[in-house]
This record gives sequence, C-alpha cells and structure tokens, in this order.
Amino acid sequence: MTLTTKPVIHIVGMGSMGTLLAVNLLQFSNTEVIPLFRNKERLSQFQKDAASTIGIRKLFEKDTPLITKRVENSFCPTDFPGTHIQNLVITTKTYQTKSALQPYLPYIDSDTNLILIQNGLGVLEVLREDIFTKADNRPNLFQGVISHGCFQDEGFIYNHAGFADIKIARLPWSQEDLVQTNDSVVNDSSENSLVKILTEPTFAKEFNSKIMTYQEMLFGQLFKFLINACINPVTATLDCDNGEMVDSCRPIFVSIIEEGLSILRVAYKPLFEYENKYNSMDDYPSLNVNSVLNVDHLVNEIIHIGCVVNAKNSSSMRQDTRYLRETEIDYINGYLVNLAHDLGLSPDSAKVNKTISELVKLRLGLNRKRASEGEWKFK
Repeated sequence: MTLTTKPVIHIVGMGSMGTLLAVNLLQFSNTEVIPLFRNKERLSQFQKDAASTIGIRKLFEKDTPLITKRVENSFCPTDFPGTHIQNLVITTKTYQTKSALQPYLPYIDSDTNLILIQNGLGVLEVLREDIFTKADNRPNLFQGVISHGCFQDEGFIYNHAGFADIKIARLPWSQEDLVQTNDSVVNDSSENSLVKILTEPTFAKEFNSKIMTYQEMLFGQLFKFLINACINPVTATLDCDNGEMVDSCRPIFVSIIEEGLSILRVAYKPLFEYENKYNSMDDYPSLNVNSVLNVDHLVNEIIHIGCVVNAKNSSSMRQDTRYLRETEIDYINGYLVNLAHDLGLSPDSAKVNKTISELVKLRLGLNRKRASEGEWKFK
C-alpha cells in the first residue's frame, strides 16, 4: 500500500456516478481515491481484469475523448486495513446502502464526512433509524444531487452522456435543523474537508459542484427526483435511450408529475411554504419553489434535460433491467406510493406511480424469464 499525504476519499459504489466522480477527482484535484468493493470477487475483477483502471468517455465533446485513471489502492471488507475513514462517498443503489455501509461502520464516527450521491428518497430515514441510531456517533452527513448523465460502456469504462451539475448540502439529522442559514454553508465551505475538496475551484469548475443550504438542496433534489420518476421507469419499460421518446413522452410525464407533486406538497409542506416565510429574511436564501415545482414547468424541463441534453443517455434503471439487476423503483415511484399511504392519502392518489412501478417490475421479470430461457439479448 502506497503511503500518501493527500486527502483521501473512499468511494462505496463504483458504478456510473462513483466512477464519474472518481475520474474527475483524480484529474482535477489533489486527492487520493480509494474504491471499496462489496466482496473479494468484485475487487479481483477491478484489480486484475481492469488493472485498477477506471475511465470516462465524454460523449458530449467532439470525438468523444476517453479519460482513464489508475487507482493506487482499493479494498473489500475482508482486506480493509482498518483505518479511520475521514471522507466517504456512497454511490450505491439506494436499496443497497445499509448492507454496503455495514462492514465499514467500525471505521466511521462523528469525525467522518459521509455524502450520499444517489437517486430517490428515503435513505436518510434508514440511516437515522437503522444504522446511526446513536446521536453522538453520527457522521457529518451530506447529500449530493447529481444531474450529470452517465452510463456503462464496458467494464469500468463509463459514458459521460450529459454535462450538468451536482448540488451539495448538509443533511439534517433532526427535524429541528430542516431550515439552514447561509452562515452554515459558509462554515462548511471553509471548515469541512470533504466540502472543501468538492468545491475547490478547479474541481468545481470541471464538475460544476455547488454547496448550498439543505432547503436549497431539497428544492433541487425534488426537481431531480421528479426527473428520475419520469425518465428512469419509462425508458426502462420501453427499453429505449432517453432521446428516442422526446416526441411522445409528454402525456405520461404530465400524469406522473401531477400525481407526484400532489403527494410531495403534503409531505414537504414547509418547503412549498418557504418563500412566504423566509424569502424576505437576509439570513436565508430566496427560493422560488412554486414557480419551478409546477406541472408545466417541470414537464418542459424534464423533456429538455432528460430527452434533449441527455439524448444519448441510457438511464440507470434501464441499464439495471438490461443487466437483470434489481432497480431503485421502490425509492422513486414506489416511494411516492408508500409516502401517500403513510400520509393517509386516498389509495387513488398514487395510482399512476403504482402502475409505473409495476410495469418496471414486469419489464425486469420478463427480461429475467427470457434470460433463463436463453432468449435475452440487447443491442
């Protein structure tokens, strides 16, 4: 193992977003990246088959240049050296978070900075109620809402299909910290080691990373969540690239968004009332929540961002159904269904998203059946 004085970032989840982040960190920051794999087999694939090399092909640039980087150190739970983890990035699927974190919990404490870069909602509740149950040993927790489009090419080479941004904010462990002042952002930017790395000017320019308050991030997170609620399940069900459905997706997107917003307005009522309460106060950022999180604006933006800017992208959920993997549908459209139930809303209040969730599961089941019969192929 090579000794280093560089700041270290461990990454759990070397899929599309983990690899995209790692390549950019290695290229544009003075940071060591250490991938943490789930088992010895996966680690061996990385170290031997891929020669510990990761790569990103930028489809949105002329001649689609391929950038590769070799990683010096990588581990799995059985050979982890047992050192304290200072900075940890989680980019696994939402449903894998608990099991992925479990082996490394002895090396995480209140001095650890942990950032979630995932689709969907509901992981914070899992962390608070099932994993970090003791308040005095909880890490500094952040969320990264990433809008870059990225999908697998082969092995540990991924296609960066659409350039966008990543929004970063400190997550509140308690309900009392839901609304943050601008001063909290300034403090994290100057004092927190992980935030300093992710917002260092050179890296921030190339990866378009931005630190903000939780309510600003939640605003962006709900925006991204609703993009995912449209793009991911529809492309997975239809088995198409994002851009292929640009001329015919509006009606189904309208149905998903109308229903989703009606549920989120109840669940996140303080955010939708934020501009009336805080916009006139100097210590808080101004948010135009209701002019952005409305059906017409959202559908237009989702079609533009999802189907035009990321036209060549193959969504993560489509990739999961193609590779016969479990999807994150229960943390996206399925989350809306469960949320409506938990809020005591009418069973019909989530019928569109329930149907969408069932169609994705049907698609995956059909692909698996065809694979078992030797008939499954994809282009």
